Amino acid sequence: MAIGRWFNLAGKSSSYWAWMFHRLTGMVLLVYLCMHLLYLTSLTDKTGHTYESYISTTVTPSFLVFDVLLVLCGIYHGINGLRLIIHELGFAHGQRKALLTLSIVITIVLWLYASYTMYSLVGG
Repeated sequence: MAIGRWFNLAGKSSSYWAWMFHRLTGMVLLVYLCMHLLYLTSLTDKTGHTYESYISTTVTPSFLVFDVLLVLCGIYHGINGLRLIIHELGFAHGQRKALLTLSIVITIVLWLYASYTMYSLVGG
């Protein structure tokens, strides 16, 4: 199945949307992890100057948008993964839509709390 066909949402159910976003957030998190590890391996300066310049760059309000979106991906992927595990174990088959709605509500609440916390730490 081509990735482009994932985004053909015409006539698709809410479960399909959840699956498509689960895959998409998984790919975003994988790419971020690889980039993060590659960048961290370049911080080999023993004086700490390279690390300090990295921190001063990434802990700014302009980077907050990317951090907030990354946290959204992580929270959604984790909560939706738990929902999928519940279904795979054979629980709550009659409540699929309700469980999906609950997982979205939990994701939004956790994301808003995390975003507020990150914004307050950056000094906003």
